[in-house]
Amino acid sequence: MTRKGKFCFLICLFFSRLCFAQETQTLTLESCEERFLKNNLLLLAEQYNIGAKQALTIQAKAYPNPIFTADFNVYDPQNKKIFHVDSTGQKSFQVQQLILLGGKRRVEIEIAKQNTALAEAEFAELLRSLKSELHQRFYNIGSALVVMNNYQKQLLILDTIIASYKIQTDKGNLPLKDLIRLKSVYLKINSYKSDLATQNNEDQKQLKLLLQTNQDIIPVIPDDGLRKYTELKAIAELQALALSNRPDLQIADQSAILAELNLKREKKQRIPDIQLNGSYDQRGGAFHNQVNAGISLPIPILNTNRGNIKAAEFDKKALDTYLQEKKLEVELDVQQAWANMQRSINEYNKVKELYNEEFTEVNKGVNDNFHLRNISILEFVDFVESYNESLADFESIKKQLVQSGNLVNYVTATKIY
Repeated sequence: MTRKGKFCFLICLFFSRLCFAQETQTLTLESCEERFLKNNLLLLAEQYNIGAKQALTIQAKAYPNPIFTADFNVYDPQNKKIFHVDSTGQKSFQVQQLILLGGKRRVEIEIAKQNTALAEAEFAELLRSLKSELHQRFYNIGSALVVMNNYQKQLLILDTIIASYKIQTDKGNLPLKDLIRLKSVYLKINSYKSDLATQNNEDQKQLKLLLQTNQDIIPVIPDDGLRKYTELKAIAELQALALSNRPDLQIADQSAILAELNLKREKKQRIPDIQLNGSYDQRGGAFHNQVNAGISLPIPILNTNRGNIKAAEFDKKALDTYLQEKKLEVELDVQQAWANMQRSINEYNKVKELYNEEFTEVNKGVNDNFHLRNISILEFVDFVESYNESLADFESIKKQLVQSGNLVNYVTATKIY
């Protein structure tokens, strides 16, 4: 390769590494939440929905427009004139104004405001669900990376050992079955890593979708980040927080209030509205230049809105019943989440006592002794499999603890952990 060619190759290699480095970004959970709140398109869309409901409140405050009517003579057969509208002709004007009675306009304003409150509760529920998913995906990725990195280290060690055993097997110094046994362990660990990578890719996809980014996320989890999850809150405190803050419960409550307002509106529809009108008639009335005033009032005899009132009453009963059911559901959700948290804390504390730095030290010692032929291949393989399972189980327990805390946050709609 020429000097110029080598230079171009180095430049291309530099930029390829730079581009690769830009494909990932290291973020803390707090940084993820900030980006999520700023960039998530579902949240932005729901915010637009709130704006639309607020606009309907403005519209509900508007009063009906007056109606202006003008009538002009087109053809006067007596005088044989077209558009005879001068002082000797004919024209008339009328203005009509609908007057809403019974507080109908006030109820419409209340309903519009209630729809806005309902939209805000729906936004809070969407935010609660998406933040819970964000936390879950974030810690799933963090846990998977720890386990996959360990698998990768084990695979590199096995690569070296298998290559060495292959040479000795070809020379007839070692039995082929030992080489096959090592390859089987390699394939097993690689399969675990592949399955974990597949799930990690899905978690990465969903997390990137939440953050609206195309870069893989490398979670930053502090060493003492799990300490806060080991404190179990009183269940009575969690119950009170859930009943006060759960957006889905607020949605049920707001919907019940809205149903009550709809019933109120239908009952008020029985009250007839009046229509006032004033008119001017040049020559078509009993007098010349006649000015009139009038009133129109429907008589509620044939239609008293009974069907709509009955339907609104059933809707209100249904939503009141749903609200009671939702309250019980919230209480049961908290009970279940609290029990899961208690079990996760106990399991984590127990496993933490068992799993410590000794595992890593023993793992290194076993690898070194195997290279020195101080332990058999069966002992080595058995330890490798046990070590990998132990690390994976420990990471699973830690992830379970975090997810249990995340569930407590979700069911209470409060940042407890």
